[in-house]
Amino acid sequence: MKSVIKKRLSALMSMAVFSAMLAGCSSAGTDTGTASGGSADTSAASAGAAVSSDSSVLKIGLNSDPPSYDPADFNSTRATLACYSCYDTLLQFSDDGTELLPDLAESWEQKDDLTYVYKIRSDVLFNDGTPMTMDDVLFSLNRILDPDTAASMSYLFENVESFEQTGDYELTVHLKTPDATWKFVPATSPCTIVSKAAVEAAGDEYGAITSLTCVGTGPYKLESWTSGSEITLVKNENYWGDKSTQLWDKVVYNIIPDDTSMALAAQSGQLDYVHIMGFAPDTFSIYENIGSMTFNSYESTNSSYIALNTAKAPFDDVNLRKACAYAIDKEAITQAIGQGYANVSKGVPMPSTMYYMDEDAWNYALDNTIVNYTYDLDKAKEYLAKSAYPDGTSVVLYTTSTNKALAETVQYQLSQINVNVEINEMLQSESYEISYGYKLDDNGNRLYDIYLTGWLSDYLDPIGYLKPFWSSKSIYAGGANQAVYSNPEVDKYIDSVYTLNDDKERAAAEIEAFRLASEDAPYIPLYDYNQTYALSNAYTLQEGPAWFWNFQVTDIKSAQ
Repeated sequence: MKSVIKKRLSALMSMAVFSAMLAGCSSAGTDTGTASGGSADTSAASAGAAVSSDSSVLKIGLNSDPPSYDPADFNSTRATLACYSCYDTLLQFSDDGTELLPDLAESWEQKDDLTYVYKIRSDVLFNDGTPMTMDDVLFSLNRILDPDTAASMSYLFENVESFEQTGDYELTVHLKTPDATWKFVPATSPCTIVSKAAVEAAGDEYGAITSLTCVGTGPYKLESWTSGSEITLVKNENYWGDKSTQLWDKVVYNIIPDDTSMALAAQSGQLDYVHIMGFAPDTFSIYENIGSMTFNSYESTNSSYIALNTAKAPFDDVNLRKACAYAIDKEAITQAIGQGYANVSKGVPMPSTMYYMDEDAWNYALDNTIVNYTYDLDKAKEYLAKSAYPDGTSVVLYTTSTNKALAETVQYQLSQINVNVEINEMLQSESYEISYGYKLDDNGNRLYDIYLTGWLSDYLDPIGYLKPFWSSKSIYAGGANQAVYSNPEVDKYIDSVYTLNDDKERAAAEIEAFRLASEDAPYIPLYDYNQTYALSNAYTLQEGPAWFWNFQVTDIKSAQ
């Protein structure tokens, strides 16, 4: 079995034991990922650690444990919040996501269509005091490239031919084919640098809760981790960067699964910062009225959608998919759930922040050529009659419990065309395995008929939605093509995007891929939602669309 899967199962077993111990004494929700809350429990037990008045401790709310502290597993907001401060990547994004900035690579250049050269810093120490060498850099990158690692973001290395050391501290990346998106990749989690010695010593246990092995170059390091309760980071004394940004001796993550309990913990002063995971409008009014905190909202790259599993019955039937798409009232859902913090999606699950390369072309296509399945019950019934299920059918919808209200709305709307939906509420701890195709049924298919969730793009380029969702190359254990959708014509346009450097030409290819795919209705876009966070008035923070890849606690500054 692949090493990363072993580690995930080990972590899940530890969390299962801990959950069993607490099952009789806590009424908090079981998980989160997107959307609205559940029952409130304001006790200290449900809210994590007790209130601390120690200004040397930063208190952050976290809705569940990260998959691990291994960057090979970094593909969730939980990992962004809890783990990124222990590591650095080769480059980083500017706050708005439109520029690339130095990090462990102090400079870089593109030599030709297939060759990129990075000058690596020579003065960096890992948090255990050992120097970061080119061996560590090459090991870290080749580890992600190795399919046996089963790294969650390995698809970003798809066009890499090899990584080569071409100078004392010089890295050269050789690509197989021209790739206009490669420039973004060094600022994403696959280009996180780890200690070769630490990973080799820990083996399958690297980053797991059972080992607490986490040797990176970031401003903080992992001290303790109690599953389902608390994670503590402490200052990295060997940090290579600006030590004045290490404002706290400790950063404590209080794990609070229920959205309402999280908001009430912030209200009572138990938390300094809550990056609201996914979309939780039911608790926004609480955050908006906390006098000691500021509630912030900004347009990001988030989108909520429904994936229909096209690889098995009944959603291998395109007419049934179209019937369901027309039966969903996106306007009503957005109005009820969005509360001014979301906009109705048009024909694709992708927010307008992604249109910047050719905004006019995108707007024209979304209004005229890309199929937009607006609510129309007559059309829904018409397509149902054309399908293999004219009298309706029964399906299973998987989602996390914090999507319960949204799932129940979808359930009701589909019942209007006799598509009966059974809702399976997953724990957050198992949602990763299910949504990325690690857990399959006895026939080798993904478990769900319908998957209800959200997505945040890899970078500010539509390919960050197209490739993971729509490409047949993203159908594998670890792939994000949750509709298991395959169309050779769509693949052709997606692949062409990587060879084009002109923004208008790239946008045209992306639009054509979306147009073709929209005719097959593998996904039902719902709404694009703002990113939101609450921060103590004692601090300032400049979050932006690139938050998912950029966040470190050193970004939080004193307001003084």
